[in-house]
Amino acid sequence: MTEQIPGTLSVSNDVIADIAGYAALSCYGVVGMSEQLQGTESVRLLAGQRLRKGVLVSTDEGGIEVDLHVVLEQDVNMRSVSENLSSAVTFALEEIAQIDPANLRIVIHIEALKSRI
Repeated sequence: MTEQIPGTLSVSNDVIADIAGYAALSCYGVVGMSEQLQGTESVRLLAGQRLRKGVLVSTDEGGIEVDLHVVLEQDVNMRSVSENLSSAVTFALEEIAQIDPANLRIVIHIEALKSRI
């Protein structure tokens, strides 16, 4: 049994980005997170310890917006993967960071398609 402790929980944007990035990587069809290379139209697949660069977190009075820049596996249903991705990230942020889903907006940017070979 867990005991309720009164108080508030503050979670930094970097922690939110890490949680969202790891939740995204656990989804079927997601190859990895990506970073837009400045001045070019190409993207770079990020290593596991640099996931934060593929997740942008912003806050305002309306809540929290999480932008995920992902690379998907080729030949997957992008709509299904995007829905699962949004659901997984929302669930992880609700469970771990205690963020109310009503105050959370997930935006998915599919930057590239890649085969897993």
